[in-house]
Amino acid sequence: MPCLSELSELSEHPAFRLAFGVAGAACFGTFVLWRSIHGSLELHGPPHIPSPRDAAMPALSEDEVRQLPYPSDALPGARDVQSPYGSTRVYEWGPADGRRLLLIHGISTPSIALTGLAYSLVERGYRVMLFDLFGRGYSSGPSPSTHQYDSALYTSQILLCLQSSPIPWTSFTLIGYSLGGAIAADFTSYFPNLVEGLVLVASGGLIRTEHISWKSRLLYSTGGLLPESLIERLVAKRLWTGPVEARSIEPEIATASTSSSSDHDEPKGGLRSHAVYTSSNIVLLPENPYSTVSHVVDWQIIHHQGFIPAFISSIRYAPIHNQHQRWKKIADNIRNGTGKLNQVWLVLGEIDPIIIADELVEDAQATFGEDIVHIKIVKGSGHEVAIDRASEIVDVVEQML
Repeated sequence: MPCLSELSELSEHPAFRLAFGVAGAACFGTFVLWRSIHGSLELHGPPHIPSPRDAAMPALSEDEVRQLPYPSDALPGARDVQSPYGSTRVYEWGPADGRRLLLIHGISTPSIALTGLAYSLVERGYRVMLFDLFGRGYSSGPSPSTHQYDSALYTSQILLCLQSSPIPWTSFTLIGYSLGGAIAADFTSYFPNLVEGLVLVASGGLIRTEHISWKSRLLYSTGGLLPESLIERLVAKRLWTGPVEARSIEPEIATASTSSSSDHDEPKGGLRSHAVYTSSNIVLLPENPYSTVSHVVDWQIIHHQGFIPAFISSIRYAPIHNQHQRWKKIADNIRNGTGKLNQVWLVLGEIDPIIIADELVEDAQATFGEDIVHIKIVKGSGHEVAIDRASEIVDVVEQML
């Protein structure tokens, strides 16, 4: 074995230095590659976030399954549509030869929020399709670190749902509620040859940005001012209803200043966190006392790891604000005879604290033109108009078609 002096002399030899340098560079390169792969996995995470069906349901007891606010067999015609984005839960039923209606729910409550509307339409002879938006209900969803929950993602999801049907959906009416209305209008602007009717219920899309407070701008900013994990915790806390009255069941975008001492001091307007529904105890599924709006939201917070990230990404990137150009495109298509659509209906709650009826009517008429847009104001109803006043929407569909 060489002594220390021999090793010292050897270390000064040019060949030794070269070999040591190569070995060191190789080790460093291996370390950098490992960190790159490891860091990429930490940054981007899995390709999609599993739904409660895969992540939570297997661990539940029979009693817990019976008490689910959103059972996996909640509606007829259930199927799970697989895609590179993850799986989408779809429901489709009604006469196969009936006129087709695609229903899109809002940002926080999954497709069962439109249960009453769907059954009422089927009773009138229509074929209906509902689906859970990515990150809600029993749909998984792409990781927000790799995909934005924007127009492109939601358009892709709609097309995946349509192509999964055993019957052709080459002509249909779109009924969108809240965020679903914004998505429906956006989709229609790109695919005029598919959509023959458009009903926007308490719809986002033209919500005035003046209603966004500085706190909400900070909370949902994309500049990295707050750690994403902290944002998720704050949003989950604000959405959580627990055993008390619901505080927030829609986007946390408040109005003007939120520094007032009382919630009642806040002006109305915009997607905000307080007084969203007149009652959070509205039952969504007949004969299921556990299926209230608040219970379903809390269930998603607890059991769907993708719910809060999808919620946040939708606030940031979905077509909620400043969609005048896309809505004007719909009007241009109608006037040019492009596609099948010839009118647009808005159904609004008279006392909706999120979508202010007077504001949306003014902005929609300026964007569409009064000859294209038709308005129905539902007296005494708030943002839950699609849930508790389904008959009013059915009447609009009948009148339109």
